[in-house]
Amino acid sequence: MDFPQLDALSGQYESPFATFLAHTDQKRKANRYLDDVVATLARRGTFVDAGAGTGDTAAHLAGSFDEVIAIEPNPALRARLAGTAPGATILDVPILAADPGHTADLVYCGHVLYYVHVDLWQAHIDALTSWTAPDGECVIALQNPSSDCMVMLREFGGPRFDLPPSVKADTTTVPSFVQADDLDTAIEIAAFILGLAPLPVTRDLVVDYVTQKFRSANGYLFSCTQDFHHIR
Repeated sequence: MDFPQLDALSGQYESPFATFLAHTDQKRKANRYLDDVVATLARRGTFVDAGAGTGDTAAHLAGSFDEVIAIEPNPALRARLAGTAPGATILDVPILAADPGHTADLVYCGHVLYYVHVDLWQAHIDALTSWTAPDGECVIALQNPSSDCMVMLREFGGPRFDLPPSVKADTTTVPSFVQADDLDTAIEIAAFILGLAPLPVTRDLVVDYVTQKFRSANGYLFSCTQDFHHIR
């Protein structure tokens, strides 16, 4: 059995994404980090969540802003988003096709750029910063290249994800982890990460890797540590 590449716009993305979220503290720690960012803002008029997914962050920060704009092109995730963050204005287009209409005090793009061709990263970053008010914050979250998940991805031929050299950013690293009680769940989460690899990966190889690298006293533990890049 092979694990194919994941298309973030397909219906096949929702289930493995949900399994990942259910077994990691990544989203909870991201929301806590963004709470601290919000506390430093001069104004809290508009929040743009670019790649809002199921809407957890949009809903979490909704009470801190007058307006929330959530960009999400995946229809399955967008249906969940509408229920999770009912007050948000939802733009059902990719980031480069989106137009929030005015600048925002916080623009956040969390773990989205993996699904964008590297040649388009600069264009996406330019779009995000163009939506950011002069005294606002533009924050892009990516997994730290040294996290267990990203090291595993490269072991199986996947790319390294770094911001373009021309982008200037202040970066804060927040440790985050995946905890799975059983091997099948750990493999499903590993397959979700390895969906970013350029070629299909066989299940047997992944089982061997996960068993050797991530087995712990309470199941399977591996890091998905986050870098929060504040674009300047």
